[in-house]
Amino acid sequence: MAYSDRSSYNCTVATAELAAGEGYRSMDAALPPVLEEEPPARDWSLLPLDVLSSVFVRVGAVDVLMGAGLMCRSWLQAAMVPDVWRVVDIESREHILWSKKFCTVDMMIRAAIDRSDGQLQVFVGRLFGSVELVKYIVERSPSLRKLRLVLCFIDIFIRPRVPVGVRLASVIRESPLRELRCLEFESGDLTAGELTAILENCPVLEVLTVRKSVWMNDEEEHELRARFHGIKTMTIERLDCGGTTYSENDYGYSDYIDY
Repeated sequence: MAYSDRSSYNCTVATAELAAGEGYRSMDAALPPVLEEEPPARDWSLLPLDVLSSVFVRVGAVDVLMGAGLMCRSWLQAAMVPDVWRVVDIESREHILWSKKFCTVDMMIRAAIDRSDGQLQVFVGRLFGSVELVKYIVERSPSLRKLRLVLCFIDIFIRPRVPVGVRLASVIRESPLRELRCLEFESGDLTAGELTAILENCPVLEVLTVRKSVWMNDEEEHELRARFHGIKTMTIERLDCGGTTYSENDYGYSDYIDY
């Protein structure tokens, strides 16, 4: 074969190989991309009971009662674990409960107390209805260590009307809070004598905070502090006869104390 023929042959072969390569690439480009198989969706209802209950502790009592504990049978079972209900904080979810009727909130709180099975340690309540509900709580919560009540005594249906402080003192006298370390009242209606009766039945109390809730004079406050000198921190913001306070408004809520 002459040189020119060989050169023409080589050029033809190279052109054919190049065309073949381009064809392979075009075929590759035409093929659909290989999709990786997605992992199967996780069935959250199959989580172990202890894991679910730990999640519900972080979710909080109000949200568990209003939906999380109703999703499926296993979640409902986890919502019945007493550990979930050691802390019942109604105040922090007030914006959710604002539209609910008092009777609905009352039933929710009672359900939470029942599920705690005596293991409730912290109760924080705001804007619920009656001393009767406080009675329900303290009678069933021998391990209660912190009790905070804010604007909680809307007892407009009691006949004859008995002062809230008298009934509250009676309730705690009947069910002493022997493990209570922290007691907070805000915007209630107590006399010095009623507060004294309450403190007599909280033998290991360490922190007392009473804001815009108690009627007393200087002498009564001095006597109260002397009598209950074992209380390490005592904060009292008194009411005068005109219904005003002796200190600035402070509606802040600090995190509950971990004893």
